[in-house]
Amino acid sequence: MTNAARFDGYAGTILAANAVRVDRALATGLRPTPRISVSAWSESHRHFADDAPEPGPFRNGKAPYLVEPMDRLSPHDPSSVVTMTKCAQSGGSVTGENWIAYTADVAPGPMMYVGPTITAAKDWLAEKFWPMVEASPRLNPARRDGVVMPKRSRDGNGTTALRVRFRRGGWMLIAGANSAATLRQHSIRYAIEDDLDQFPDDLDNQGSPESMVNARLTVFTRQGIAKRLKISTPTNKGSSKIERAYGESDQRRYYLKCQHCGDRFDPVFSDLVWPEGQPAKAFLKAPCCGVVTQHWEKAAMSLPDGWAPTCSIEGESPDRVLSEEEFQAARARDVGGRNPGYQITGIISAFLTWSDLCVGFVDAQGDVNRLRTWTNLQLGESFVLKGDAPAADSLKVLIEQDWGKGQLPWGPLVFTLGCDVQGDGIYVEALGWAFGLENWSLDHRFLPGKTDVPGEGAWALLEAYAKQTFTLPGGKAFGFDMVCVDAGYHTEAAKAFARRSPKRLPVFGRPGWSIPILGRGQPIHFDPRRTGRAKRRKVAGEEAHLVGTFGAKLSWFGFLKASIDQAEAEQRGERPEKIKGRVHFGRDATDDYFDMLTSESGVVRMKAGQPVRVWEVEAGRQNHWLDCRIYNRAAAEALALDLKSEADWLALGAFRNAAADPVQGDLIALANRPVPDAASMPEGGTATEGAAPATPAPDPAAGAAIPTTPTLAATPWVDVDEGWLD
Repeated sequence: MTNAARFDGYAGTILAANAVRVDRALATGLRPTPRISVSAWSESHRHFADDAPEPGPFRNGKAPYLVEPMDRLSPHDPSSVVTMTKCAQSGGSVTGENWIAYTADVAPGPMMYVGPTITAAKDWLAEKFWPMVEASPRLNPARRDGVVMPKRSRDGNGTTALRVRFRRGGWMLIAGANSAATLRQHSIRYAIEDDLDQFPDDLDNQGSPESMVNARLTVFTRQGIAKRLKISTPTNKGSSKIERAYGESDQRRYYLKCQHCGDRFDPVFSDLVWPEGQPAKAFLKAPCCGVVTQHWEKAAMSLPDGWAPTCSIEGESPDRVLSEEEFQAARARDVGGRNPGYQITGIISAFLTWSDLCVGFVDAQGDVNRLRTWTNLQLGESFVLKGDAPAADSLKVLIEQDWGKGQLPWGPLVFTLGCDVQGDGIYVEALGWAFGLENWSLDHRFLPGKTDVPGEGAWALLEAYAKQTFTLPGGKAFGFDMVCVDAGYHTEAAKAFARRSPKRLPVFGRPGWSIPILGRGQPIHFDPRRTGRAKRRKVAGEEAHLVGTFGAKLSWFGFLKASIDQAEAEQRGERPEKIKGRVHFGRDATDDYFDMLTSESGVVRMKAGQPVRVWEVEAGRQNHWLDCRIYNRAAAEALALDLKSEADWLALGAFRNAAADPVQGDLIALANRPVPDAASMPEGGTATEGAAPATPAPDPAAGAAIPTTPTLAATPWVDVDEGWLD
């Protein structure tokens, strides 16, 4: 008997239709998951939007090294955790996107996508997920058979801001590793932890976000059907989360197949070579047979079966070069139940050329922080942090006796000012810059006075000091090209000071290896009641820039060490090559100044059970002028000084060192007049210099004066066409 025959009339028709729906639902629930892999599904159904770098259907052949990691995420594969440590722009994130799409269509269930922050997760949803859905007919909710539900539905069960629903059952929660609320209360079967190394080490004293994701997976893990993808570019060796996860895996490496001898080899950066001074012409010298291999041959060398586990089993691991037979045996090794882990380096990436990789390496030389960034993002490996700040006494070799405070040495063309604000005054350091981030410490001093009231106390002294001009050999005078002032103590006062000129930036120093030396402006308000932390508050027009102090300090100490080595070589009569970031001090540099510039060291601390490398001030020392130096480095970043070519600097030098015209000369003469309140400012090198903030200011009656050259201008800055600094 049919369903329709069981009932009479209109009610029977409705009940019959409902019975059909129930039958279909039961059939769907009882039907086993189709035996199709993630990579096969992706090649059939995944599409990229028309405005994507490579629009159209997804093709496994474009990046064969992604096939195996994707297939390990298929329901019929026994792996429960797949780890992927990768370089940037390797296509690795596509693995997670394809898995989500596959899950929605083939094996729906409760899923969670976790980004480093809830904002980052929402950005991923808008910029990656929805374009994929709209470009792929199998997913598009606008189509009747699209498996992703629309953002709004008549029954109210559609997709919301933090939950994407699938028509065939299941859903995907959007969570942030910085939001405990988004990581609670839900049992999930699938989890993606994207950009894992940017996750906080501890979340609101509740443990690591990773442990919170563990708790969400517990039920399905017990059933043996949970799946988890961990993916990230690595950071520092020893504290990288993705490196630790990869170390717990079977540590798969990708072997290229040599097109000349047929052997397989695991490529490393030292296999890439180039003619002297021409990294753009880099090629690979095959470690198996020594034959020169060009980048265009890489595609043919990359095969879907290129992965082999390299973890040590009973003290043995496969060699870097293997015959085809040895390689297949290595692939079949028993790894003792370890889950698979994959390392996608820039050498094997289908989206990064060998020449780009080598040019980036050469460009990063001389700047430890840039080398760290290159190692993490382009090479795709964790970076080994070596050493700490040099000893304070070792900086004396950088002192040059032919100039001091009040004198401008030959060389600097651009001028910046870093300001560290304290409760009873402001520490300042004036720097001059030239090509290659070469820098001169022109002045450093403490400006005493209260800092809680805008425009008063130390702020009045800073306002006068910030109008200082520097007279170059041709007679032209220039003010500070950029001033960075610490806004983390008295925020409103700092912002009031910064508003007076477009060449002033309020900044917040923030620890963390993922924060750039100078981040974009953010609406941040400082609340001293919250344990010295800054919190965001949306106030139109009120922005401060985050300064990544960890990277800036790494760069600064690297410049110092290289400069010391070069100066010592020069004293031995050698002629070493020019280095990046050469540091110069005048004859008036003091022990207190050097002590502060080297007051921090890198230490490893345990946080939420994980090792974390941080910079800490050594006991009994102060770091105010180190902070000034970091803010000066941020000012240089704001001016993009390290991106300017030698030709740019030569052009700037020709302009700034040229003879002043009559109008310019008159302005300089006016600027050289004595400043009425200069006597109220302490002399650099007096008792206040390098002292604790509580040290009283000198008696104004003593007649302390600002050096006459560079001069403190009584007039506004000279406004001239400064080329790329305009």
